[in-house]
Amino acid sequence: MGIEALATPVPREHRELVREMLARLPEFADRLARLLSEEDDFYRQVDHVAPGELRQVCRANLERALTALVEGRGLALDAARKTGLVQARQGIPLPAVLRAFRIGGTFVYEALLELAGPEFLNPTRTIEINSYVWKAIDLYSDALTTAYDEVAAEPSHANARLLDDLLRGRLVSQAEMEAAARELGLPTAGMFVAVVTERVEAGGEDSVEALLHARRWRSAWRPGGEAGLVAVDRGEDVRRLREVLSSLPVAAGMSRPFSGFPDVPDALHRARIARRSLPAGTAGVVVFGDSPVTTLVAAAPGMARDVVRSALTGVLTLPGAERKVLLDTLLAWFAGHGSAKEAADRLFVHPNTVRYRLRRVQDLTKRDLTDPVDIGELYVALESVRLDPEPS
Repeated sequence: MGIEALATPVPREHRELVREMLARLPEFADRLARLLSEEDDFYRQVDHVAPGELRQVCRANLERALTALVEGRGLALDAARKTGLVQARQGIPLPAVLRAFRIGGTFVYEALLELAGPEFLNPTRTIEINSYVWKAIDLYSDALTTAYDEVAAEPSHANARLLDDLLRGRLVSQAEMEAAARELGLPTAGMFVAVVTERVEAGGEDSVEALLHARRWRSAWRPGGEAGLVAVDRGEDVRRLREVLSSLPVAAGMSRPFSGFPDVPDALHRARIARRSLPAGTAGVVVFGDSPVTTLVAAAPGMARDVVRSALTGVLTLPGAERKVLLDTLLAWFAGHGSAKEAADRLFVHPNTVRYRLRRVQDLTKRDLTDPVDIGELYVALESVRLDPEPS
């Protein structure tokens, strides 16, 4: 099935609707992400663990499909197949993916009708919009199903499924867990660390798995190296593992060392939170609990955004450049332990400039920088903005 499978040109008046939807892409991506989290249990968990990532995936898929419609191109089914290969190897259930595409199809259809308005619509146009939206969904679904079938036929898929069962806590008995560990080349007892990684720079041939294997670490990874378990013999190994991960252009989160396979799912969850403690697109390594406040913000991003809306609304409504100056000043003030002089040294400005900016922050936020409660609220809000510069 090639990319020409849906090459029928979209009528000009329909293209205008699609262009309008593309112009408001962030809004529609956010709406779709919320809809998925409301309608599907799997994506509800994804939204809880990584809301920013769910919005990014929705935006990328919407942009790819809508752009193809506007430009009169065939749908990029090869891209859909590659996406399906990645999702299958990560253990994302195919029914959840197909359901997401059906929900997405309904969403796009209803959004286009919403943009069209009653004066534009008639039965013929409504049927046309419905036809090409659902034909696209059928073609994408076929491409995804084909990709999942390919992965299921791979010799390494059995081990990937075994590791996924261990990571998700699907193995019930200790005997099953130990048998899985032996099959994966892991020790059946001892200490482990869960690791979650995300490549943040293009290029580079070394993967986390290959680098650890070369250094004789015993580990098991999902295909693609997104999540894995690493065996450690002592506390010192955690520091060494952190150094190894720091040598790669990745954002990595690590759990604290743990023993006992029943603790693997919780450790993986903590590693994901640790990875989200790094700003998007930033390489580095964070161990769960390195910074307690940042860990709390990363663990509850939705609640943290509520704090942002409450504590920093006056600042966030400013023009971009002015907003950045005040947020950077507040960040430097916290980094300087509340010293205007230390903040000024970090920013290369006069201390009085810092004091003036901090007074502006107080006026805009209605928070007092001598009140410990207000200071705490501002710090939580600032950390949330640092991790997610564009909170919804």
